[in-house]
Order: sequence, then C-alpha cells, then structure tokens
Amino acid sequence: MYVSESSGAEARGRMVLLEGWFAIGGIVLATWLEFGLYYVSDNSASWRFPIAFQGLFALVVVGCIMLLPESPRWLARVGRLEEASEVLARMENAPVDSEHVLQQLEIIRQSLVIDDSTELAGSSSPFALTKNRHLHRTVIAVGVNILAQMTGVNIITFYSDTIFESNLGYSGTLSRIITGCLQIWQFLAAGVAGLLIDRVGRRPLLIAAAAGMTLAQACLAGLSSHLENRSAAGASLLFYFVALFCFPIGLFLVPFMYAAEIAPLRTRAKVTAMAAAANWLFNFVLAEVSPVGFATIHWRYYIVYACISAFACVSFYFFCPETKGRTLEEIDDIFVQSKSAFDTVRIAREMPYQTEILAHVSDTEKGGLEAMQVENASK
Repeated sequence: MYVSESSGAEARGRMVLLEGWFAIGGIVLATWLEFGLYYVSDNSASWRFPIAFQGLFALVVVGCIMLLPESPRWLARVGRLEEASEVLARMENAPVDSEHVLQQLEIIRQSLVIDDSTELAGSSSPFALTKNRHLHRTVIAVGVNILAQMTGVNIITFYSDTIFESNLGYSGTLSRIITGCLQIWQFLAAGVAGLLIDRVGRRPLLIAAAAGMTLAQACLAGLSSHLENRSAAGASLLFYFVALFCFPIGLFLVPFMYAAEIAPLRTRAKVTAMAAAANWLFNFVLAEVSPVGFATIHWRYYIVYACISAFACVSFYFFCPETKGRTLEEIDDIFVQSKSAFDTVRIAREMPYQTEILAHVSDTEKGGLEAMQVENASK
C-alpha cells in the first residue's frame, strides 16, 4: 500500500513488482539454503540457522522503515498539506512550489473533498453502501486476493519435494534441485512481470495468469492420472514450470497492489489489510488441506484448482477494471461513475486519462493565447 500511495501513476506497477521480485529472490535463497541444510539433518543447526538468518533481514527492514516519510496522500488526508507537498517534491525531484507538485497536491485535495461530500457523513467503513462504492471495491480487492491463492500454486511451492519424491520417483537430492530450479524460474518470471506491468496493464496480466494456471492444473491432473507411464510423469514436470511462470506474472504481488489501487483513500488501510489477511488465510488453508486432498482424491485434487482458476479468469475479465497509468484519484472517479458492478470495466476503458486531459487543456490554453496575440497584433 505504501509503495502504491508514494509512486507516480506511470511507474507504480514497476515499483510494487520490484518489491515482489526481491520477495521471490528471498524464496530462492531459502530454497537453496534448505537444500544445503538437507545434508545436516543430524545437527540442530539445520533448523536453528534458518530462523536466525531470516531475523537479520527483518532488522534491516525495520531500520529502513524508520527512515521513510509518510505517504503524501495520508498526510493530505490528516490535513498536513505542507508536509504532503514536501514529500511530493522529494518524490518528483522538483521544487515544492513547482507547478507539477502543486497540481498533484490539488488533485489529491479535490479527491478528498469529493469523498467527503459524496460519502454517508464521511463513512470510513469499507462495507458502506456509498456513492463511492466502498463495498464494491472491498469485494473486488478481497476477492482478487482469495482467487489468486486458490489457483493452487502453493501446492507446488509447499509440496514440490514430496510430489517429486513420492509421485514422480525422484531421489531426495534431485527433488530439491528441481525445486530450487523452479524457484529460480519463478524469480525470472517475476522480473518479466515487472517489465510488463506498466506496458500491458494489471487486467491482462491477471487474466493471462489465471488462464495459464487453469491450463497447468488441468494438464497436471491428466498427466498425474497415469504416473505409471514414465513419459507422462516426465511431461508433468513441464507444467510445474508453467504454473510457476504464470503465477508471478499476474497473481503473486499484482493482487496486493490492485487492492491498494482500487481502495478509496478513506478506507485504503482497512481494505488492503483485509485483502492481505484473506490472501494469507487462504494460503494457510491450502497448505493444511492439500495433504488430505492428495491422500483422498489423488490426481483429481488438481481438477479442483483448475476449476477455480477458470472461475478466476472469468471473474477478472468481467469485474476488474484496468488501472494502468491512472492516478489513484482517477481510479476513484471510475467507481464514482459506476452504476453497477458490471460498469467499471467499460467506464475504465472509455474514461480519458488525466495526462490526456491536461495535454488538451494545455493545448487549448496555448491556442487561446496565440489567438489573443494575433488579435492584439492586428489592432
């Protein structure tokens, strides 16, 4: 949420996904660390060292957080406009009194004024039925995060070693090497997502990732039903790589960012917290249910997630508006203009971008000035 609030519309996607890229880099490091400690099973260092090692990164994060300023939108929300303009100026590398900084601050201020005038006595409830569509936006934010987890990627992330050993017949060492390679592959895919997010957009990546997960889970179901055939077992390995390419492209950090983008400023903290909690809750549920699922329905367990992934793909298509290149205040306006849950995609597609409006205004003003100069010259 903080990165979304503190980034400009043109670079917000890249900045948020850069965070996700480093997060997956941490998973890669942890995977290979576990591979190394696999050979130290007779020593308590095999579990003590990983716990202590991750604490080092937590200390670095806490130290860096202490140096960060509050986001300009939060400062404006609580009436600290002077501080908000200073933070905006630092972000834009421009003087505090520059036209661009003053323009951005005025857009934020106007959004707050509209929010105050249209909400039910300034409701701060994420479930309120307001003109600004608090409930609608909360449902989308939480729903996207739940569906992202329920595409079933963490079957692979959590249980790949077990699947490769028990189902595919690989040795413990080879299983862990393949798992490590899968995580490196996911890391590379996350880098591709960072390059695409502000070019292609959030909506196409969400839809494409869900479609890819549908394909991967369906193929894993089919191939896993004939594991006695070594060719089918070997071919199934390909679709583990497909799944771990699709997920970071559009379903790893994009849902977190999307929740922060579509939530109104008044309820953004609550909505993003609920979306993150839902994401991690279903992550936990999947981790706990998967061993039972594999033990009872075996390869059919993949079909469950193929169906959920297909449902996610359709849901993203009909209900998730594009937010690429728009300020958070423009995204507010998309929902204010919506009359139903089915309107937002169309309105987002038809609404001109703020940069286009500003360019038009600038050209109009320039044209008016030139006309005035010609008129004065003729006199």
